[in-house]
Amino acid sequence: MEVHHHPDLHHKKKNFKEYFLEFLMIFLAVTLGFFAENIREYVSSRDKENIDIRSLSRNLTEDSAMIADQIKSNETGTEMIDSMMELIRSGRYKDEPEMLYRFAYTTRGFQDFQYSNITYEEMKSSGSFGFIRKINIRNDLVNYNNFIVDGLRGLESRMLETEKNQANLQSDILDDSFYPSVDSIIYKHALRWHFYKNKNKRVFLTRDKQAQVSKLYNLLFERNVIFHYYELNMKELKDLNRQLLATIDKEYHLKNE
Repeated sequence: MEVHHHPDLHHKKKNFKEYFLEFLMIFLAVTLGFFAENIREYVSSRDKENIDIRSLSRNLTEDSAMIADQIKSNETGTEMIDSMMELIRSGRYKDEPEMLYRFAYTTRGFQDFQYSNITYEEMKSSGSFGFIRKINIRNDLVNYNNFIVDGLRGLESRMLETEKNQANLQSDILDDSFYPSVDSIIYKHALRWHFYKNKNKRVFLTRDKQAQVSKLYNLLFERNVIFHYYELNMKELKDLNRQLLATIDKEYHLKNE
């Protein structure tokens, strides 16, 4: 008869040291894993921060060039409006109607400021804006963008509205058929240097139109005020841009790379 031997199911109890060592090994494994994940996330966020900062610096550098162009364009626009106002105020527009036509054309065409906010918007949408450790830079970036969105955009809307009103009023005063051809304006800059009048027509203003010129002067005065205020804001934006770039360069040592 075959005899079956049953295994001894009674294990020897572990002592306290063995339990403690097992606990310690598990604790160390979990802790090291936690620290390793934190280090990985820290390195990843720092890499993302450095990439974003360099991209922001490039955007701000592009802005500085655009701001300079905008200020120069504003100065030219203001000079044109001043000249047109003087032409009307002095009454010379009656003897020099061609000059009135020229200024009526060249004082239009305002272009709003286009700034490089691609990186800033991407950082906000992705949540990486918080990766910027320097609180002062985060605050300056927010103030910089708010200055444009809440300040400049409002002035630009008013400028474009008054430009539209000027165009509507001038269409009642002036006869567009006296202007050069489209090709002359585009390719020969006819209105920039000379006013090529239609040889078959004589430029003149009726008394009714002369009365509307006074309304045009008031509208030009309004535009002039907005232009000057806009120019002040652009110069303030130039200072904000320069200070922000300098702070980023200093904090992240970009110039040393």
